[in-house]
This record gives sequence, C-alpha cells and structure tokens, in this order.
Amino acid sequence: PGDIKMGSTTGQKPITTVIFDLDDTLYDVGTGFTFHRNTDGASSFMVEKLGFPSKEEAMILRNKYFERYHSTAKGLVVAEEEGMLIYPLTDKDDEERRVKENAKKFNPKELSHFWATKLDFSILKKQNNDTNFNVEGERGWSRYYKNVRDVIQSCPLKKIIFSNGPHEYVERVLKEIGILDLFAEEHIFGVDDVLPFCKPEENAFRYILEKCNISSASECIMVEDSMKNIRAAKCLGMRTVLITGMGRLQTDECQTGGVGTSSEAALLAESTKPGDAPDKLDAAVDFAIEYVGQMKPNFWDK
Repeated sequence: PGDIKMGSTTGQKPITTVIFDLDDTLYDVGTGFTFHRNTDGASSFMVEKLGFPSKEEAMILRNKYFERYHSTAKGLVVAEEEGMLIYPLTDKDDEERRVKENAKKFNPKELSHFWATKLDFSILKKQNNDTNFNVEGERGWSRYYKNVRDVIQSCPLKKIIFSNGPHEYVERVLKEIGILDLFAEEHIFGVDDVLPFCKPEENAFRYILEKCNISSASECIMVEDSMKNIRAAKCLGMRTVLITGMGRLQTDECQTGGVGTSSEAALLAESTKPGDAPDKLDAAVDFAIEYVGQMKPNFWDK
C-alpha cells in the first residue's frame, strides 16, 4: 500500500471527510478493553437484562451472532427476531410471570447505557508491560492518546465517528480517551443510529453519507481495524487506512499477508471477533499503520 493523496487526481474527487471507527482504532487492541467488553460486558448484560441463565450460555449466542454481524447490538436484534432471546420458564403455573418474561424486548439503547455505566474504562489507560506498546519510549498510554488527539485535532477535513458499538457507549469511550470534544455531536454515529443496518452493510454507510451531506463515498477516507469494514468501504469507493495495532506491523511477516508480533491482550481480543484480523496486503487496504498517532499532521497534506 502507498500514500493516500488528499488532493484531487484524475478521475477522483478531492478528499473532504475522514470517517473513524472507534473500537481498536482510536484505542489499541492491546489494551484488553475489547476483550472485556465483548466477554464480561456482553454476557453480564444478557444475564441481567435479557434473562439468560448463565454467562456461558449468553456467550454462546453472542459469539454466534457477532461472527455474522460484527456487532453485539445488531446480533441481539436479529437473535430476538429469530426467537432466540425467549427462555422457557420452569413454573408452568405462573402464567402472569411467563407472559411478562416473554414480553421482554432487547433495546439497543439499554445495552448502550449498560456499557457506558458498567464497563471498566480504567482498562483503557492501564499500563501494559509488553514492550510492543511503548510509544516513543514512554510506557503506558499517555503518549499514545496524546498523539491520537494531536493528529485528529490537526485534521482540516470533516471528521466523523462511525462505530458498530451503540451511541452512548461510543461517547463515553471518546470522553475517556480525551477526544470527544474534537467531533461534532451530529457527526458521531453508533450502531443504534443506523439500525436495522450496521457495518459492513452498504446501507449503513449510505445512511452516514446522507446524514453528513456527503455527495460521494469517494470523498472519504475510512480509518478502521476491521477487514470486513475496510473491504466494504473500498467497494463504495472510499480510500482506506488500516489500523493494525501496536507492534503488529512486522515487515517480514506482513509479506505473507499477516501481522507481526501480537500481545496476549490483542490475541484475546481477536478471539472475540473471529475471521477479521488485520491484513496489510489485502487489496482493499490503501495505507496501513499501527495506530492513528502515526498519521502525523502533514499526512493530510499528502
């Protein structure tokens, strides 16, 4: 992959907009936060709010639908439509309770609030002893998040957040990593804003373009960690920046289409979203970097 040209070239519209994914894109896959959200965060909600008998049973269903849709919220919407969220009660004589329990409906905004208030956001900033995650010689994540903020703040283009996580949760993460103020409220989109669609569905992308008055997808750069979403964005005509995660762009290994050294936390996170590991050599990737902080201010001038 080579440099992305921000200006107009023959047959191409000039870039006007950058669309950022959130999870594992604006914070690192190696923090351990994605694994926390996709396991305990998802299963606790399903037990507490949807009546699943155990976290283990909740995870079986969550994983099945997440692999299909790459979004816990969209997966649960479809699972409910397919009758998978209704559990039979053992007390057959308690008809009133049966009706009440079976009437439960999954509300994506309830999941959003649960995650925004119940997840352990301190994980995003916990020091990681893995040397792969040192940034400019500093341990911990302070320099990482400062560099991400500096890059986004320097960007002169329209900036959009588009996540398969729900909206209230998205804003909480942006606040925790110190960049919420860099995005206009009307340019922040969670999956509950685009349902019944979600990334990588074309209609989800089309919704964002229409809401933000973007006439053509070719005016956009998509910054993502998900290969499914990178490929979808490329098919629409966007230019793409793949975020692989810190320490994962080893040149010798990338020649095989894979990524380099991964921390245990990164591998655990990937295990919760199977079949979507970053691949620098995929034809849909225009540019690959380890984290947004490597998009130095002059990147936008290329």
